[in-house]
Order: sequence, then C-alpha cells, then structure tokens
Amino acid sequence: MKEFKGVVVAMVTPFHEDGSVNEEMVRMLTRHFIDQGVHGILVSGGTGEFTMMDIYERKKVISAAVETAKDTEVFIVAGITCNTTKDTVELAKYSGEIGADYVLALPPFAIPVTKEAMLEHFRAIKENTTAGLILYHFPGETGIEFSPEEIVSWGREGLFVAVKNTTGMEHTMELILENAHNPNLKISNGFDSLALSALASGADALINAGSNITPRQYVKIYELAKEGKYEEARRIYEEILPILLYQEKDGNTEPGLCKYCLNLQGFDCGVPRKPVPEVSEEAKRTAEKLLKKAENVKC
Repeated sequence: MKEFKGVVVAMVTPFHEDGSVNEEMVRMLTRHFIDQGVHGILVSGGTGEFTMMDIYERKKVISAAVETAKDTEVFIVAGITCNTTKDTVELAKYSGEIGADYVLALPPFAIPVTKEAMLEHFRAIKENTTAGLILYHFPGETGIEFSPEEIVSWGREGLFVAVKNTTGMEHTMELILENAHNPNLKISNGFDSLALSALASGADALINAGSNITPRQYVKIYELAKEGKYEEARRIYEEILPILLYQEKDGNTEPGLCKYCLNLQGFDCGVPRKPVPEVSEEAKRTAEKLLKKAENVKC
C-alpha cells in the first residue's frame, strides 16, 4: 500500500455531453494530476458527484483511475459511500480487488442510525476490502460529529488508517494533538480555506476540491510547509485562495467551478449532473480572472 500523505485531489468526474461518464477523460485527468506532482487522487467522492452516479458508473471511474496510476507512486482513494452497507461493501470489495490503495466512506446519515450500527457498518467495510479504510468526517454535511478521542481510539484499534476531517480547525488541532502523530492514523483536512492552517498544525495530508484547479501550487505549498518555510507557503496560498474560496460563493458549487476551470485548462469535463447547477456567465468571467492570477503565481 502506498503511503497516505501530501496533496490528494478530490477529482471531478468528467461527463460526455449526453451525461455519460467520460472514461478517457478520467484517465487524462489522472495522468495530468500525476504529472503535476500530487501524491494521491480521490475519485468517486463528493466533488466527483458520487451521489449522482450508480454503482456501475462509479466502478468504471475507480477502475480507470487505478489502471492509470498503477505504475506510479501516486495512490488512489476510492469514494465508496452508499446508502446501504451492502452497496458500500460491494464498492469497497471491488476497489480493493482492482488495486485501489484506500477507500473513503462517510458514516451512514440518510436515516437515524445508532453509533453502534455505524461502527458495525465500518467494520463490515474493513472486513471486506484489502484497501485501507479512511473515515470521511464531515459533520456539516451529515449532522454526525465524532470527538477527537473517538476517532483516535478507532484508529488505534485498526479500524481506520486515516481520516478526512472536513470540519473546523479547532477540531482538527485537537485531533492532531490527541493522536500525538501516531503513524497508524494519518490526518487530513478537507477545507481549502484551512489548508495552510492544517499543515502548520501537523496534518499529514490535504484532500480538497481546489487542487483540481491549482494542483502544482498546492504541491509546492505542501513541500514548503514540510520544510518549515511557512512564509513562502503563505505567499503562494494567498495568491490562489481567491479562486479556492470562490468555489462556494455566489451560488457556485465545487463540481461546477472545478469543471469550468478544468475546461479552461484544456480538459473537457462537461458540466455537473442535474440538479447541480452549471456556473453562471457572471461567475465564469470572475473565475477566469481569479484563475489567471492563480496560474501566474511563481512557485
């Protein structure tokens, strides 16, 4: 299993004009991000519109990414969250069998579930895959919050190998301190707005949507942070932050804005599936200006 660390792109899922999955563009994007120096790629995640795809389509996306990255140092994380344990386990098992290094899952949240039932769900995943299991902790999305102590304890018992902690910086810092840099549980933050803060606090990785747009700059920020060169890292981060923050402003969505920016960079990813909206004409004009500023940053 490749080491979980660094910049992990929460990759968009490209679609053809008729709405079908564009497998060749999945491969092209995967190669592009590998060439940009990222450490890992998450496919079939939230930015990848997993809720808009069926299991068969998600398998196609995961397979295309795994096949493309298999002879590289870049690891693939397969998003496997489904509404039922049965479907989640099916995706987890498949992902491990074809060579995905990790699988990422949210806790069940569509209907009320006890904490004991959630742990049974995660243990069923772990028992049925050879891939490392990553907890996707996103209280703002699921309404379910785990304490740092709980997450660390589950890591120590071997349930999770990492956590994507998409929540406030205070919780992430408490999680890092509670974990005491235990190498058996890697910690990442999922908010672009907290990327540099998370690295400065000792996070092992970043998993975010913004690295679709500025992967090279994100890699440089990560490298500088690991060298303790935070002033240089901050300079680059401040230059790209406007486009990162614009993903969720003025009605924009991460899939929509990421796809539009990738289209500008020569990767025809199509548009999000309905009901996720396309980027407005006004937002496109703003995004073009912000993207140009981000691409011109020296790093």
